[in-house]
Amino acid sequence: MSSHIPLPKERHSKSKLFVTVSSLGSKRREHARAIETHPFNYRLAVVVPRGAADAQAIVARHVGSYFKIRLRLSDLIDPGFVGSYVKQNTLLALSANRLIDADDVFAVDGSGKLILSLCKDTYETLGLAGRQAAFPLQRGARFTVEIDLLAGCMDPAKKHFQRIRARLDAVLAEPVEFVVGYYDRRTGAALNLDLPGAVACEPRVVTGAVAGAAVPGISDAFLGARRQSDEWVGQAQALFEWIGLAAAGSQAVVPALAEAMGAETCMYSAPEPSGAGDLAVCSVRGLLSPMAISSVVADLLEAGADFYVCVWGHEDAPVSWGAAEHGFLVSGEHVCAQAYLPQRGRCLTFQACGPWDAFS
Repeated sequence: MSSHIPLPKERHSKSKLFVTVSSLGSKRREHARAIETHPFNYRLAVVVPRGAADAQAIVARHVGSYFKIRLRLSDLIDPGFVGSYVKQNTLLALSANRLIDADDVFAVDGSGKLILSLCKDTYETLGLAGRQAAFPLQRGARFTVEIDLLAGCMDPAKKHFQRIRARLDAVLAEPVEFVVGYYDRRTGAALNLDLPGAVACEPRVVTGAVAGAAVPGISDAFLGARRQSDEWVGQAQALFEWIGLAAAGSQAVVPALAEAMGAETCMYSAPEPSGAGDLAVCSVRGLLSPMAISSVVADLLEAGADFYVCVWGHEDAPVSWGAAEHGFLVSGEHVCAQAYLPQRGRCLTFQACGPWDAFS
């Protein structure tokens, strides 16, 4: 977790919650893009009616190994590495144990871009062209350098490539610990990273159940609303909160248990109207590719029952949705929660991020 940065007086803002109601058959695919355009995810939870689908088997089928490995930054631009991994399939990499609000952070975003999110001193010493980041460090400015590993100018025979390699070797030569995912470009299946020192890690799958939960009813009037009234906003916020609690397996969504705990212990009450239901919850942690998450959703849609998905992004990733710049501030949150209603052909998507995130 990153350290806390007090919000400067001139930058006062609030956390943001974007809500989208979309058709599952829409060509715009807003619900799908909310997953596909978010590269760095560390946790997925799915909530289904008990007995509606084998969520554990579905998650296990699509979520595969990732790797921990120490690499120099110049290794990431090496023509052999780029040709074998970045060009052939999809590679995600994120520097480990580095704080986006205090350290130099490095990533490869799955589309062939190497992102260097740098402290001011590192940026000035490195001498590569970049831009000042919108969100600062604890002390001073932060700068971002992006290198397109697939660009023609990254030919080893060209001066552009040679200068980048020389500067990386001169300033950022120490090996960096990365978490790396390597995936089939077409299917999203996890592939082996055949590099010296790569240690395979298996994502941890956990299952649970919530019996007697209050499951919110989502009305057609809510889904079809043409303007966001105060009532609509309140209902949306309540549903977002419920999905988060259910995804965590919280007993707060069980009215009988919440009542037994008493108002002083549990102040939560489920949205109204709600119906009683038994829920199965399956969660997994690790470096999770967008394609794997999309495949889990596709299989759950085939089961035909309503279900809920919650995806947590890495707090210290340099980008969130659509390559939007990501900062930390207080929590570094960027969370996607979705309610899928296949019988009605609709999906309700929530994208939550902190004030220091450029997504809009």
